[in-house]
Amino acid sequence: MDKHRYLVVINPISGVGSKEYLPHLIAQSLLPYADALYITYTQGAGHAQRLMQEAMEQKMDTIIAVGGDGTINEIAASLYNTPIRLGLIPKGSGNGLARALGIPIDNEEAALEIIRKGNSLAIDTGIANGKPFFCTFGVGFDAAVTERYEDAVTRGIFTYIKATIDEYIRFEPKSYLITVDDITIKRQALLITCANIDQYGSNAYIAPGASPSDGLLDLVILRPVEGLQAAQVAIQLFTKRIRKNARLESIRGSKITIERAMEGSIQLDGESFTMGKTIEISVVPQSLNVLVPAK
Repeated sequence: MDKHRYLVVINPISGVGSKEYLPHLIAQSLLPYADALYITYTQGAGHAQRLMQEAMEQKMDTIIAVGGDGTINEIAASLYNTPIRLGLIPKGSGNGLARALGIPIDNEEAALEIIRKGNSLAIDTGIANGKPFFCTFGVGFDAAVTERYEDAVTRGIFTYIKATIDEYIRFEPKSYLITVDDITIKRQALLITCANIDQYGSNAYIAPGASPSDGLLDLVILRPVEGLQAAQVAIQLFTKRIRKNARLESIRGSKITIERAMEGSIQLDGESFTMGKTIEISVVPQSLNVLVPAK
């Protein structure tokens, strides 16, 4: 039996619920398969990146991220284009990447079994103005909702719904110049999402059919909606029928440029950042090795 050098990185504030029981459960599950097993906690923004540097110096071959898509992003940003494998124990609010890859939510023992079996899939890495992403990148309404959600006192699906409704009341769509490979279009848009996977998280499918390992991103443009159209969009997101919406446009490509009138907020794997007027997006194909269920 091959033994591995594991580093487990737990984000103690991701999602909801206690994580105090996890170190014992993880140790019990992985020690028989481990040449080395270290368990640690993130201590704030940027700490995971420093932990990854130490992991490489200690020749760890498997990093296990315990948290949500933001935690995964911070860890995976240091791992893509390396042979190190990434295991996921989803403990965030949306858990988009885990859901897209078929990793069980709220079942740590099943997630650990996937890690023990060691079946890996090489997925793509998106790059937006130098920042890696693995799930979705967005400007417009989803970026504004993410920014509002991050400012909320509590987390969870109900807080996210409230942030969405509050932002919808005040949000004004904007004009964008978009280039996908050799095609340039101008659109007034409620939101623009570059999707490496099929969903934002929580089974809200913005790009049904998107593949994380095809070397392409699904660019989704949603034109402004009004009144009952907004409710229709919400229903279609959660029923995998968003492509049936007449106000949605989808283009698949590997090199995308988004130009807007001024700098502003963006969302990247569910985290809020600020970027400039011009955003250059590209793909590094099959560059991150993630442990997934065997087909």
